[in-house]
Amino acid sequence: MGNRETEQAAITHVMALERAAGRDPKDVRTSGLPYDVESPPRMIEVKAFSRSARSEALPLEQRQVTAAKADPEHYYLYVVDNLAGRDGAEVAVRVLHGPALLAMIERSKPQITYWPTFKAAEYDEAERLH
Repeated sequence: MGNRETEQAAITHVMALERAAGRDPKDVRTSGLPYDVESPPRMIEVKAFSRSARSEALPLEQRQVTAAKADPEHYYLYVVDNLAGRDGAEVAVRVLHGPALLAMIERSKPQITYWPTFKAAEYDEAERLH
């Protein structure tokens, strides 16, 4: 399962859980908001892992950290793991928000990461090793 498929599977799973909880979730990934799913009153950032997320880093953008600090009661981090279903592990969701999420953020050290897009033309023209 590739990154896009893993992310989509996580979003689909989270939205199903939100509907089952009686909320009305919307996928807002393309809206520019600092979270992936709007499920009033929750603002949910989804982190997807094909394997277990136990002891893994949870990368958050500065705007996500800012949003979590601004409204810790309503900003949620859903960590969806075992999406590849290896070793018979079931998909699981761990939920972080409020003081627990803020504590994790406070003990982390900010880092600057660049995420340039590898455009199709650049990909096609890049040197290829065999």
